[in-house]
Amino acid sequence: MTDSATTNTSGSRVRRSIRLLSNDENPSGRSSSRALRAAGLCGLAAIVTFNIGWIAGGLAQPSAYSFANDTISDVGAVTADSSWIHNRIGSNLTGLLVVVLALGLWRALSPDVLGRLGAGALLVAGAGFVLDGFFQLDCRGIDTGCTNDSWHSNAHKLNSGIIIGVAAFAAPLILAFAFRRIPAWRDSWLPSLFTVPAIFLASLVFSAVGNGAGQRAADVVVFLWIAFVSVRLLQKGDRPAASRR
Repeated sequence: MTDSATTNTSGSRVRRSIRLLSNDENPSGRSSSRALRAAGLCGLAAIVTFNIGWIAGGLAQPSAYSFANDTISDVGAVTADSSWIHNRIGSNLTGLLVVVLALGLWRALSPDVLGRLGAGALLVAGAGFVLDGFFQLDCRGIDTGCTNDSWHSNAHKLNSGIIIGVAAFAAPLILAFAFRRIPAWRDSWLPSLFTVPAIFLASLVFSAVGNGAGQRAADVVVFLWIAFVSVRLLQKGDRPAASRR
């Protein structure tokens, strides 16, 4: 199977999950449970596709590329070797999987306002990942004379540095307080709350190795939290969110 066919197959499965989550006709409850299960599985798959993107994409670069010092975005640059690994799998597919998870959380946590806000923040982060795969840097840091001053390079910096960055911090923080208000999800609020300082701490500690290491450590913490929330959705998603303390 070709790389394009593999990506198209994965994309069709994600689109099917989105259709399930947008279907409000739920006479027996089975449709809702199936949709939430699909969302949870998509969230778990996201940590796999994200890590494939930066690890396999980084290994495809020449020996001058450093996991410790060079950014993940470099492996998706126009001049990068096999940039499709990062752009199609690590960004586009990963983003779609996170969007499906966010839609599942929106449905599972409704009508709680904080739950919807947190799910919305996660959806924005997922959409940002999708866009990241299209807004490529012009070149890698190891490329001679690299400036990255094109419109799509600037769009990439804005998207990854601000939109994804803010949304990725906001989602666990907002959802932590949403989980605290919902009895079925209350045991998830402290791990979500501690995710925010853990992101900063991981970045700080591993930045001593290099800027690239600090970025990767922070991203891994975010995706470990996404995996945690995905497991919780699989376990608790079919429980009502209406009851409060």
